[in-house]
Amino acid sequence: MDENDDRYIIPKDQRKNSSSWLDAILGRIRTDEFDNFYENLPTKLSHKFYKNTRISNLLKLFYKLYCEIFGPFHVLPDFLILGPGACGTTSMLELYLRSHKDILPSKINEITYFNNKHKNSINWYKLFFPSIFTKKFRKILGKKTLTGEASGNYILNPNSPKRIKEIIPKVKFIVMLRNPVDRTLSHYKRRIRNQKETKSLDDVIEYELNNFEKEFVNYVNNENSISLYPAISYLSRSKYSQQLETWFKYFPLDQFLFINSNDYFKNPLKEYNRILDFLELPSHYPDIKGKRGISPPGLYDKIIIPPKTIQFLNDYFASWNQKLFNLIKVKYDWS
Repeated sequence: MDENDDRYIIPKDQRKNSSSWLDAILGRIRTDEFDNFYENLPTKLSHKFYKNTRISNLLKLFYKLYCEIFGPFHVLPDFLILGPGACGTTSMLELYLRSHKDILPSKINEITYFNNKHKNSINWYKLFFPSIFTKKFRKILGKKTLTGEASGNYILNPNSPKRIKEIIPKVKFIVMLRNPVDRTLSHYKRRIRNQKETKSLDDVIEYELNNFEKEFVNYVNNENSISLYPAISYLSRSKYSQQLETWFKYFPLDQFLFINSNDYFKNPLKEYNRILDFLELPSHYPDIKGKRGISPPGLYDKIIIPPKTIQFLNDYFASWNQKLFNLIKVKYDWS
């Protein structure tokens, strides 16, 4: 059990749309509500028995053995979706990429193997993806098979690219980046709604400016345990060039496709097909009915941000945006 996963971060009254036991057994993913939350069978069993130490330890032991036996018969991902939060990675994976006939992504969103869970074995990770038998059978039928996952927060951990390079050096990266002012505001409002934040945005910005660097160093240096990115990181998550500079030390620019999340929100099918072209897959124009990962209108209307705070954010990110555009050789209209 990981008490830092979304089941515990999100208040109980907001978890009503988590998967049922039947969904978990059948591997059925629901997307009819914006806050659908899929849990596989091992996760549901872990949550069910975590207070019973004996049963919990037996389940962990059994699952570890299961991973080592069956994990070698599964493939590694062809692509990873990165994004620092509130950039649309969930809806892109769950609604669009999952709808393509040639893509069989992980059923679990946010596996977080290369940042929080890297101490697990590679066979634990591989079990989230299709088996080699599935891939071979589909090939006999004339079908191509690509798989991937969306653990957006990989982008935040400077240790993640090295770990990925060692295991899947040819993987492709889909990086979703949103106007940093919009992203920061959305991040803050989401934490207010999830009851993880109570202070004003001005107060938490002041705290971050005074404390983030020290907390970040502790996070990066905590290599031998499960460490979590500093919670108060509204500004830092939006300084994209700072994050990407580390990734470019390990991977060339042509392994990355950058998606402007603001363009994706306006025209999702266009950006979805850019990704398909990047993955060398045929174009696809699905009629999407699901809502997973798409916040309904008015969800955050009661959370008011002062105009002076928004102006501060615009001024603060101006130079960081320019650094990003120079780095990735693309300029977005984030004015």
